[in-house]
Amino acid sequence: MSKYWSETTKNIEPYIPGEQPKDRKYIKLNTNENPYPPSPKVIEAISKAANENLQLYPDPNCDELKNTLANYYKLSPNQIFVGNGSDEVLAFSFMAFFIKKSLSYFLI
Repeated sequence: MSKYWSETTKNIEPYIPGEQPKDRKYIKLNTNENPYPPSPKVIEAISKAANENLQLYPDPNCDELKNTLANYYKLSPNQIFVGNGSDEVLAFSFMAFFIKKSLSYFLI
């Protein structure tokens, strides 16, 4: 355990996922699986996006996405937060709004 962890962090119980059937004959709606294949338009969009830049790491600031969203919603790009999935967005939200101690110990 890290000496920098808060008491809350030290006491977190890890998530234990539910049963993961191996036979693939079940559709797990609780994990957002879908019984239907993707639309042909989705496959086409993925194929177009998989170009010669696919081997490059994406922009960590998501500037193109932020600018597109800002333009669409008539906002400034600095008013938009993009996270790596809902887990990251929720983690940052909890750190920002629900921890009373200084966050400096998270930065080490």
